[in-house]
Amino acid sequence: MNHEISRRAWFSCLKTFVTSGAAGLVATGLSRNEVVFSQTSQSTPLATPTIEWTGHSYVHPQKVLLWENTRKEFREALEAGKVKAAIIPTGSTEQHNEHLALICDTACATLIAQQAALRLYPQVTVATPCPLGYAPYHMARKGTLTLRKETFTAYVYDVIQSLRAHDIRTILVVNGHNGNHGPLLEAMPEWRKKLGMTLDSETYVTAFKEEELAKFLTSYRLLREGKLDTLARRTGMSHASEVETSILMAAYPDRVRSFTMEEYDQAKLNYESEFSPEVEAYLEPFTKQGWPKGENPENARDRARQEQALFATKEKGERLITIATQFIADRVQRMIDSTEKGAPWPEKG
Repeated sequence: MNHEISRRAWFSCLKTFVTSGAAGLVATGLSRNEVVFSQTSQSTPLATPTIEWTGHSYVHPQKVLLWENTRKEFREALEAGKVKAAIIPTGSTEQHNEHLALICDTACATLIAQQAALRLYPQVTVATPCPLGYAPYHMARKGTLTLRKETFTAYVYDVIQSLRAHDIRTILVVNGHNGNHGPLLEAMPEWRKKLGMTLDSETYVTAFKEEELAKFLTSYRLLREGKLDTLARRTGMSHASEVETSILMAAYPDRVRSFTMEEYDQAKLNYESEFSPEVEAYLEPFTKQGWPKGENPENARDRARQEQALFATKEKGERLITIATQFIADRVQRMIDSTEKGAPWPEKG
């Protein structure tokens, strides 16, 4: 299959159509693959089947979600020694270009957390996700909500402390938003010392290694081949591009909207100047560092993200979800083993 970039291919689009009485999406574009998705999935907060294979039996996927249990169900699971760990998903409500729902980061983190818990069923429960994060640098895009770092970390700490009070001694925070990554890592040593438990944080995209992604993601292959011809295209891959769009196409097709690059250009979006005083206050710490002007202008990078979203397919999303799920499940299992052995965490070596 020919994946070479051409001007015509760059301007391919996602178009909606109607088939069999149900709305769907066709992913056309650089990969030239056509994928049809139903837009009938439920997204409150996760689109899940009725039952799911956990490795040894079928179980209703809501069983691993703390908020879907009654107090009796959770109490009895704890008393029986079945629940050994918890996962806390964290994300953001923020812009994801013209085509992805604002809840993308939170939805992805919760999905990966749930899938990992199902693999380890019944050892792991998934706590109610934190839907907001630290995202001031996105405030020029309408719809973004942001917390202060201290507000975000205070929220997560309070959830951890609540779970600890219920005698859960192993907790992994699974993060879906890059802006949360630093604050969480900085807080972990102090929290471990204060709470005396096996505690860690991991952003799920850490599971994705560039050499592996290049085998099935077009943007990463083109990057390795040196065919992304601008810095904006080389750095636009981390947000709202092929990875996140593919994941949502696989898990939450109703959170993906159709778009054309012609429509994008007609909108004449500007994320480099003419900010309101309120927005300028959010961006000032970053503009002082030379952002968004300079060698990597933000308008060009925003457009590059929109272009690269055209590479996304459901099948790619399924592979990404599988990789991230196994990565998180393996981490939680090692943490459970560490707790049961009385070994220190994080692991050494």
